[in-house]
Amino acid sequence: MAGLDDLLNDGGALKPPSLSDAVGGSSNKELMADARMALSGNWGMGVLGLVLYYAFAFSLSMFTVAATMFVTVAVSASGANVELASSAMSFASQVVQILVSGALAVGFCSYYLVIAQEGEARLEYLFTGFRRFWTAFGAYFFYTLFIFLWMLLFIIPGIIATFRYAMVFFVVADDEECGSLEAIRRSKEVMKGNKWKLFCLYWRFFWWGLLATFFTFGIGYFWLLPYMQTSFAKFYEDVK
Repeated sequence: MAGLDDLLNDGGALKPPSLSDAVGGSSNKELMADARMALSGNWGMGVLGLVLYYAFAFSLSMFTVAATMFVTVAVSASGANVELASSAMSFASQVVQILVSGALAVGFCSYYLVIAQEGEARLEYLFTGFRRFWTAFGAYFFYTLFIFLWMLLFIIPGIIATFRYAMVFFVVADDEECGSLEAIRRSKEVMKGNKWKLFCLYWRFFWWGLLATFFTFGIGYFWLLPYMQTSFAKFYEDVK
């Protein structure tokens, strides 16, 4: 974990770093334009990747719920302790969710990173996280742990930590030789001077999200989310 000097600037006053101090050379407006260019001709695949990602994650959740219900019914029919069995299955389901979350996150980032880098969408990249399962799991574990520990201090340090480690899954997706803790370190390094810039990029999409919510009744998210993820991939390319 970083020291307080990473959180405090100007003699102890909490202050967002100037965009002029950012490592990346492109403005957020340029990164978004580059993302649209990369998605040109790939919008259909961008949307398909999003749908498959959430469909897989939802199917996994439904499978664990169905398995829990099945075991509960079977145990009830046998006269065993239903409450204990249900609790055990619920715990097992949560463990499965945690185990695969890293692989899903790495695959999602990998898919849109390839679009950003090559202007080409390939569905197999959605599952690259499972080829490096334990590295992806380790990255997710440390990512969650460090943000949680900073959140214990206060909400502001926790939010700053979220931006500090925002590039972790892109790092794992981009470098097959990178380990989980190395990905944490690299994210921390590339985000020095760039946390405020990333916040501003999120803020730009906040307004797009409002438009998608109120003017398209949520349908616009099918295009907005691929646009966002490709823009974040462009951001990673810009600051790495």
